[in-house]
Amino acid sequence: MARRTAIEAAATRQTIVDIARAAFATNGYATTSTTEISAKSGVTRGALYHHFSDKAALFETVFLDLENDLNEAVTSAAAGATDLREALDAGALALMEFMCRPDYRQIAVTDAPAVLGLERWHEIDRMIGLQTMQFALRALREEGLLGMEPTDGLALAIFGALTELGLSCARSDLSIDQASTTFSLLIDQLRA
Repeated sequence: MARRTAIEAAATRQTIVDIARAAFATNGYATTSTTEISAKSGVTRGALYHHFSDKAALFETVFLDLENDLNEAVTSAAAGATDLREALDAGALALMEFMCRPDYRQIAVTDAPAVLGLERWHEIDRMIGLQTMQFALRALREEGLLGMEPTDGLALAIFGALTELGLSCARSDLSIDQASTTFSLLIDQLRA
């Protein structure tokens, strides 16, 4: 039997992640089996476990994939704005809309804290999104739209507020309009 190339192995791995992401989003972590994922992926369970040590490791990869897609949605929305302040609002709105998607609610809001633990959930979320927030705050400062130095602590506080507002939308505690208006007001207060 011929060995698979690195490209083929990467493609197989991504297929497994894509199938698992759809299954976790639809059925939740607890009721999704690795047998189901491997069958739908067209691989053996042994091949699945070659790429992922266990179901939790596969889920973490799916969560990372989802968080990267969230960050891409935020940066793409911001890139389409005509000015920096509009870019920040557009990015925040994109985050809230993404976090209200059923797949995000199931994977990130419902399952990830239980499967990964809150500490790992926050670590992944910060690892992917905090740099985007730091960049935005530095740009606001350079444009004279931020009345203070954009420290790591400030970036973490604003990122945490944005994340919590997005989660509040996902849980239907706030509407997207309420959350995005609140975030915009918070940023406006940082001008002083």
